[in-house]
Amino acid sequence: MRTLAPPILPLFRSRGQARLLARVFLGASEPVSLRELGRDVDLAPSRVHDEVRRLEDAGLVRSERVGNQRVIRPDERSPFYPELRGLLLKAFGPESVLKSLLAEIAGIEEAFIYGSWARRSLGEEGATPQDIDVMVIGQPLVEEVYAAADEVARQLGRDVAVTVLSREEWERDSGFVAAVRAGPVVALV
Repeated sequence: MRTLAPPILPLFRSRGQARLLARVFLGASEPVSLRELGRDVDLAPSRVHDEVRRLEDAGLVRSERVGNQRVIRPDERSPFYPELRGLLLKAFGPESVLKSLLAEIAGIEEAFIYGSWARRSLGEEGATPQDIDVMVIGQPLVEEVYAAADEVARQLGRDVAVTVLSREEWERDSGFVAAVRAGPVVALV
């Protein structure tokens, strides 16, 4: 069976490999078990083992036994580490970076990425997105939301366009809201 390269950064062999690398390099600073990694990136255990073996042989990750589990982490001593992490952050990081920053803001009922980045992230072919469109629904302090967007833009090297709507505005029928609802989204909050 042929696996497809991820449309956002097609230099990876498959979407599964890209998701796995993004989870390991952009996830929490703690090592991740192979079982948890497979669950997080929706890959069969045999695929996770194969990918981890390849990455370990290439010196990109390292593993160790902790109890009865094998855990992996990025190999920060690899000469490829800084650039690979940067590529993964720019291509696959918006979701994880936005989730962590928006989670700290009170008053957000719902938040998601929409538009071209969401379409590419979910597998649609097309040009590389130039910006990241984010919808925030609720009653947060708008200044806090914009500060978070500025931080994400700084980290990712891309513009982040945020729209903040109250629940009432989101539930009203307008052309803009209908267009956003009709397209794919990547949930954040």
